[in-house]
Amino acid sequence: MTDAAAVVRLHPRRDARVKSGHPWVFSNEIDGDVKSLPPGGVVDVLDASGAFLGRGYANPASLIAVRILSKRRKEDLDHPAFYALRLREALSLREAVYPGRTSMRLVFGEADRLPGLVVDRYNDILSVQISTLGMESRKAQLAEALTQVLGPRGAVLRNDARVRDLEGLPRGREVWFGDVPDEVSFEEAGLRFSTPPLGGQKTGHFFDQFDNKRAAAALCAQRTVLDVYANTGGWALHALAAGATHATTVDIDAGNTERAAANAAANGMADRLDAVCAEGKATLTEMVAEGRQFGAVVIDPPAFAKQKKAAGNALRGYRDVNALAMMLVEEGGFLFTSSCSYHVHEDRFLDAMTQAARTAGRRIQAIRRGEQAADHPVLPTVPETRYLKSWTFRVSMDA
Repeated sequence: MTDAAAVVRLHPRRDARVKSGHPWVFSNEIDGDVKSLPPGGVVDVLDASGAFLGRGYANPASLIAVRILSKRRKEDLDHPAFYALRLREALSLREAVYPGRTSMRLVFGEADRLPGLVVDRYNDILSVQISTLGMESRKAQLAEALTQVLGPRGAVLRNDARVRDLEGLPRGREVWFGDVPDEVSFEEAGLRFSTPPLGGQKTGHFFDQFDNKRAAAALCAQRTVLDVYANTGGWALHALAAGATHATTVDIDAGNTERAAANAAANGMADRLDAVCAEGKATLTEMVAEGRQFGAVVIDPPAFAKQKKAAGNALRGYRDVNALAMMLVEEGGFLFTSSCSYHVHEDRFLDAMTQAARTAGRRIQAIRRGEQAADHPVLPTVPETRYLKSWTFRVSMDA
C-alpha cells in the first residue's frame, strides 16, 4: 500500500486550476522544495489551507511536477487493481459508444484518468505509449492490469515521443510482452487496414478521425478525391467505399505510401487509387500549376505546432496549404481540412481558412464542424484533451 505518501502544499492563489479538476500541478504552484519530491513516487496534493485535493505521482525534474490520478486519499497507486479498474472504466465507455469494435483508442491519458498513458487496441495486440516517469515506474503494474482486463496476445511500447525528453526518459520502440506479429490487420467501419506494431507514426493508426472520415465519405460519392498528408490512406479508402470514383493519396513517407496501396488492394480498390510518395505542399503546388481539379480534397497534416510559440508559423502553414487545396477543388466541391495542433486555437484556424480562401479567390461555406472521435473523450476541466479541429467547406469561385 502507498498510504505513506509525500505531501505537497500549493501556494495561496495558485490552487484554483487544480481545484477545478485539472490533474496537473506545475512546479511553480508548489509551496516548498520541488526537488525533494520522490521521482515517480506517490504524492498527496493539498491546497494552501491543508485541504486534500488529490493523490498522484511526482517528477521533480519536470515542469509538471505532479499529475493527479485520484481524489481518494488512501488510493493505492502501486497496485495493479487500481489500473485494472481504470481500464475497465475506459473499456466500458468504448463499448458503449462503439459497440462491436475491437480496434480503437482504449486509453487517452488524462481523459481516462490515467495521465501519461495511451493505449491503442488492434484486436488482440496493444500499442502502448508511456510519456511520464510516474507511469514508466509502474510498467509492471500496467502490464498486469492490461493482461487481466484485456488478455491481449501481446503489446508493444511506442515510447519514441519527444515529450519523454521533458520527463528525463529515453526514447525507443520495443515489444513489451507476449507474441507480436510484424503486421496486424483490423477493421474500421467494414474496411480492412493493416499496420506494423513497431512501425508507422505514433501508435500506428489515427483513430481520432474515425467519425470525420465517415462524414466526409458520405459527400464523396461520384467524386474524385485527393487525400494529402494521407498516412496510410484512411480518408481515401472511406471515400472510395462510399462511392468515390477515384482517389489519389499523397504522403512523404514511402512506408505509408506502400501501405496505402496495400490497404486499397485488400479492400478490392487497387484500380481506383493512386498512392503517391511526395511532400504535401510541393505536390499541391505542382497540381495547381497543372490545372488539376478534384471533387473533394482532404488536408490532414501532422501537428504544425507542437509548442505554443510555434502557433504563428503553424497558422501560416495551414493558410498556405489550404489555399492551394481550395484551388484544386472543382466548383461546388468539398474541402475537408483538419488541425491536430492543440496550440492552434479554433478561431485562429478559421481565420486562416478565411485568408486561404481570399488568396485562392474562392468562397467557402462551412457545413460541418468535427472533432476527435468518442474514443478520444474530452474533459471540460482539461482543455488539453480537446485538440482536433476538423471542418468541411463547400468551395466555389468567388464571383
